[in-house]
Amino acid sequence: MTAFEFIAIIGALCGVAMVIGGIWLIAKGQLTLAATSHTDALSIEWKKQFRMSTQVPGIAFFVIGLVFVVLPLVFLKPAAIVPMEFEGEIKGVEEPVSILVRPATNWELPCTTTGKVNGKIYPDLSFVLLVINAPGYEPYSKSIKISSDGRHLAQFGALELHRTKVRKEFLSGSITKLPFEASANGPTFGVPQ
Repeated sequence: MTAFEFIAIIGALCGVAMVIGGIWLIAKGQLTLAATSHTDALSIEWKKQFRMSTQVPGIAFFVIGLVFVVLPLVFLKPAAIVPMEFEGEIKGVEEPVSILVRPATNWELPCTTTGKVNGKIYPDLSFVLLVINAPGYEPYSKSIKISSDGRHLAQFGALELHRTKVRKEFLSGSITKLPFEASANGPTFGVPQ
């Protein structure tokens, strides 16, 4: 829990305590909900933009308590998911390229022999692994650091994929000449003798 979350929870608890305290003071008769004279009205002004005035001072306990409860709810909204952006170029590949992005490290969960899983992971996406594949090219992988600024940008520059060996190159050294001439009158393959 961060310090901000702790302070927000304390503020919300103070707001609830103020509302409950106001109800308790009304029940004891120390605070009244009866209207007072106009000169005794309670006024609150904030930066000349917000002004509230009431002739029922008991309401102020509830309004201030409600503000203490609502403000933490407004400020503790979960942060929006920020997308990661990737910039770069794959040079000299005419085939369709597939790029997979995954965490640079594997997250392993402990599992017992009974099959129960009980573990936590703390995802660290400051580094990701790009796995690039294209037909006829060797697979390429590269670890990239994600910038920690608000944009979450990963720049991988210009990459060149290496061609795999063509089948012709593999077969050129392994072709041998037959010990006989293939002709229509000569031995045939696949015919029972």
